[in-house]
Amino acid sequence: MPAFIRILAVAAIAWISPVMAADSDYLAARDAFRTGNHDALAKAQRQLSDSPLQVYAEFWQLWRRLKLPDATADVDAFLAKEKGSYLAEKLRMEWLEQLAKRSDWTSFQRQYPLLIDTPSITLQCYNWQAMMAAKPDIKLPDAVTPLWYTAKDLPSECLPVQAQLQRTGLIDDEAKWTRFRLAMEANAQGLARYLAQSLNLTLNAATQQQVRDQPEVFLARFNPKQRLDRELAVWAYGRWARTNLPAALTHLEVEGDELAEQSALAWRQLAMTGARQFNADSEIWFARSESAPWSDLQREARLRLLVRLGQWPAYLKGYATMPASIRQERAWRFWAARANSAMSSDTGQTKSQRKLYGNSAQTLFAGLSNDDDYYGLLARERLGQAMGPVPEKININDADRARLAKHAGFQRAFALYGLGLRWESASEFNWSVRGSDDRLLLTAANQANAMGWYDRAIYAAERTQADHALHYRFIAPYRDITQAYAKDMALDEAWVYGLMRQESRFAPKATSGAGASGLMQLMPGTAQWVAKQLGIPYSASMTNDAGQNVQLGTYYLRHVEDTLGHPVLATAGYNAGPRRALEWQPDTAMDATQYIESIPFPETRDYVKKVMANAVSYARLFGRGETKLSTRLGTIPARQMTPIQGP
Repeated sequence: MPAFIRILAVAAIAWISPVMAADSDYLAARDAFRTGNHDALAKAQRQLSDSPLQVYAEFWQLWRRLKLPDATADVDAFLAKEKGSYLAEKLRMEWLEQLAKRSDWTSFQRQYPLLIDTPSITLQCYNWQAMMAAKPDIKLPDAVTPLWYTAKDLPSECLPVQAQLQRTGLIDDEAKWTRFRLAMEANAQGLARYLAQSLNLTLNAATQQQVRDQPEVFLARFNPKQRLDRELAVWAYGRWARTNLPAALTHLEVEGDELAEQSALAWRQLAMTGARQFNADSEIWFARSESAPWSDLQREARLRLLVRLGQWPAYLKGYATMPASIRQERAWRFWAARANSAMSSDTGQTKSQRKLYGNSAQTLFAGLSNDDDYYGLLARERLGQAMGPVPEKININDADRARLAKHAGFQRAFALYGLGLRWESASEFNWSVRGSDDRLLLTAANQANAMGWYDRAIYAAERTQADHALHYRFIAPYRDITQAYAKDMALDEAWVYGLMRQESRFAPKATSGAGASGLMQLMPGTAQWVAKQLGIPYSASMTNDAGQNVQLGTYYLRHVEDTLGHPVLATAGYNAGPRRALEWQPDTAMDATQYIESIPFPETRDYVKKVMANAVSYARLFGRGETKLSTRLGTIPARQMTPIQGP
């Protein structure tokens, strides 16, 4: 049977598991490649001839030959045959590295522009080296930001390019001081010492340790006539402020003038620390640091504080001076709309001014309302727009299935997933999503969902341009389990699903870098504590069992909500810990959107927005629960000093 017809047959007959019998030979081919058994690899390649995974054996055969001088023709043939595929991109990246190591810059420059994905920093540096080989005195301004204004460790391939930047005058002493500050901020002590040395200055590890651990001692003895000492004093104030902000503030008020032009940098350090603590005086300190260079992180911290404080005139003033890249972000456009809306009700403004503010607010809200993310939902509600009925579920037809069956990338992804190879299958799937139209994306989402590959089903459905099918974007697997435990714990089922979707994308064995596991991403200590409360024996495997994970997770979510008293606080507490959510709670009642925007942890801030927006979509799909996001968010009550029990 021809391979294409067989693919169609499998797709039609075994839609849920489209893995061919020959696919298992992929594992033999992979093992042969890893062990260098060329005969076994050739044999496995022949056995894979009727599988969509056969190209992997061909790829491995070629990969082991890349260092040979006669590989060029075979590489070119493979890249042409598999043009645009995941494996072609992967091979081209490795081939470029081999060409660079040979200093074959002519071939390198022919292949480099054909990359589809963003090149690694190593390949970028090789490309700059190729340009240097063609023109030794070339200036490379595009390399300055990624290679100089960073405290990250860079690969050795970038060192010649950094040297070129300095040799051609693109890096001066002030650029070195700027990078010195980045190194200090990142605690990259070795880099800071190197940069001091490049400025013909001496900085030793003992001095760095004193700045970090005994900042007040350093500030009592530093020499303000030396720029290095003044730069170090900036970071000493920052370290001191973390442990004793009032003391650092008093000292800077009295002694700050001796820092000269570095004084503004020291005030920025205090402002950033104060902003993380929601200190209203931080805006004063930001103002005193106005002359110092601003990073995007610092600009956004200032805007976030102004949102928390509800200082709308100051917000609009700050927003207007932001770089366009920041002003266009949905978060800051939304808060510009909120600020304009607040100013339109300010009786201290003239009637014409209030009208202008109101019109600006409406325009900004309208521009945000086309999407159904967190800000889009809030913008629609501000405009008084109803959500409307849930769109009809999109039906996948035979023509759609036939298109998917002919898509080599998706078929490889499904076959790899069937073999239990999650990383390899996800790489093929994600690559195949690129450039796919809405219909193909939804068909792929439909099949992934049928296979239980829920995270990729969501991944594909989220990337449609026009057909935003809620039923695929917000799938609800494990419904019987989740519904039962949500009911037992008196939890809103839509909220539980919104949280579970954000936590694991419904992958029952998902594991985070921090060690959280399962559908509701429970840490081992949390799972053990909950099991004890429930009076059930604990084992580490419980968190990877769907039923037990949801049982433990819903109990803990109920506990956190009871402790903190509000679903937004509970959502933040579930992610960052209830004690942190309590620390961030205001002393007086506050609109929940302002609380959420001022959460100092970017991951938690994004998490809360997405969980609460997810809950709206699930409530719509389930036909019950609150479907108005602003009502779900409500008002955060004033903080009560509630003892936190449990993890």
